[in-house]
Amino acid sequence: MIEGLLSLLPLPYPDAVVVAGTAVVGFVAGALGPLAVLRRRSMFGDAMSHGTLVGVAVAFLATGAKLPEFLLLGATVSAALAAFAMIALERAGRLRPDAAIGVVLSVSLSSGIVLVTHVSASGDGSQAGLANYLLGQTAGMSERDIAVALALGAVGLAAVVVGFRLLRSAAFDPGFTSVAGVPTWAVDAVSTGLLALAVVLGVRTVGAILMVSLLVAPVVAARQVTKRLSALVPLSGAIGAACGALGGVLSGRAELPAGPVIVLLATGVALLSVVFAPRRGVIARVRRARRPERAA
Repeated sequence: MIEGLLSLLPLPYPDAVVVAGTAVVGFVAGALGPLAVLRRRSMFGDAMSHGTLVGVAVAFLATGAKLPEFLLLGATVSAALAAFAMIALERAGRLRPDAAIGVVLSVSLSSGIVLVTHVSASGDGSQAGLANYLLGQTAGMSERDIAVALALGAVGLAAVVVGFRLLRSAAFDPGFTSVAGVPTWAVDAVSTGLLALAVVLGVRTVGAILMVSLLVAPVVAARQVTKRLSALVPLSGAIGAACGALGGVLSGRAELPAGPVIVLLATGVALLSVVFAPRRGVIARVRRARRPERAA
């Protein structure tokens, strides 16, 4: 089925795989990004994405092969451990959230670089390309990667639809979940798991360093247009998908790395929205502020 869909795109097969893959990953990251941004946990996702590098290296050392399934599993486990470490430092260690994120991010990135460097120095030829997880390796995407992203993305989005009311309450009114009889830790665990899912899928595309931008930038752009979460989630996902697809095309034509191009596009869209959004943009607010002066 995927091969049939790819044949509909007016692009050579390798470019069509990249464009479709980056569009799917961009949509999933954009749609799940509100779970981090609206709860003021944007940098939470950054620390988790840096944590995936450790899991990728450990998975390779454990299996001795660069199998995508094992690497993604390792990335998922290490991202989840990074999330739990930040929560533990906040609650048990009584650290401020920014301090907990800083500690986990620096330790995760340092450990990941040490492990990847160790693997690269081992002389094992099968490790080639492992370091690309830092900045992404979009050119290496395959139909199998698209199928995995579609399956995992569908699971994540289905979870958002089923638990939409609770996730919306956790974002805008955290006290409501307790009143409704739902443990706060359960909502935190679900939202953290969904965030880890988006991070793991995106790391393969834009890399551990840039992943946070793909989570945050589409949400910032969509947030300037709508305040309703039911509209924000699909709109943010659509912006992420458009930036992913366009970034895939442009990077192929200009022979540039796709990850940074996608992130620059998403950031540019967010900046344009902040300035030119019809109601919440900077220009609109300046015009509203001048109206009373003119009336007087």
